[in-house]
Amino acid sequence: MSRPLQLLILSDGKPGHRNQSLGLAEALARLTPTETRTIDLGDFPRGKKIRHAADIIRHGPAPDWIIATGHGTHLCALLLSRRYRCRSIVLMKPSWPYSFFDACLVPTHDLKAGKAPARVIPTMGALNRIVPAPVRESKGLILIGGESKDYAFDPDSLRDAISQLLSQTELDWHIADSRRTPDAFLSSLGHLSATLHPHRNTDADWLPRLLCRCESVWVTCDSVSMIYEALSSGARVGILPMPARKSTSKIARAIETLCEEGKIMTFKHLQEKGRLVSCAPFAEADRCAKILLEKFPPPIS
Repeated sequence: MSRPLQLLILSDGKPGHRNQSLGLAEALARLTPTETRTIDLGDFPRGKKIRHAADIIRHGPAPDWIIATGHGTHLCALLLSRRYRCRSIVLMKPSWPYSFFDACLVPTHDLKAGKAPARVIPTMGALNRIVPAPVRESKGLILIGGESKDYAFDPDSLRDAISQLLSQTELDWHIADSRRTPDAFLSSLGHLSATLHPHRNTDADWLPRLLCRCESVWVTCDSVSMIYEALSSGARVGILPMPARKSTSKIARAIETLCEEGKIMTFKHLQEKGRLVSCAPFAEADRCAKILLEKFPPPIS
């Protein structure tokens, strides 16, 4: 009989990275008994991360798998996996060679020519904790990002697009900004028939709860992780335009591929077709968890 799989998550303190690791851990727990601990390394200097993690590990069961997301956790994951002779699983492209780890879960847009080296499991975007709800409500959600290395922020054009979107669809609309959104932008939408949600007033569980209830979700094209979270929720997903800083980028190519596959729709296509496309929800965390358990079966007690 298998004993619970002991999972150790190494966190760099960034909520997005932590959610990716938890998304995988929770998917594993849906398939096999697990026990999960999280160690936050974000506030520790590089030389003290390993010592801090080892001190905590000593007071509990030894890990079977170490799950790490973010470059600041990779060296620690590598050394601790050697010390405790356990599996090292890293999410996103690592800062060390792929062969140093037991498995690397890397988004396809981060792989050259889409080819997966040995020990790499390609993923459609970053993993997340979103699980579709069985029942949806007549709600719409707009998620606003901001300036990035690939996209500029044009408040006037984006405000016009959001106004048109709300006038074309009769839903209970909610609009949320992010840390990268200019401070005054969300308040400039106060005249619209929508509930505004400043990111400072929401907690980590707010977005997953609302996403799973929404019929329609629109995301600015700079927010690639939000796009995949929206797809994982099972909602119809649309992309709001932002001025591109580059003629092409890996994010733009990923969005183009999703459009070609009919998984998402641009604002221009909505104006032409009049409705959003729908597709089966992504379940990347569950798919990857199944692959990992096939590669590394849980230990027998």
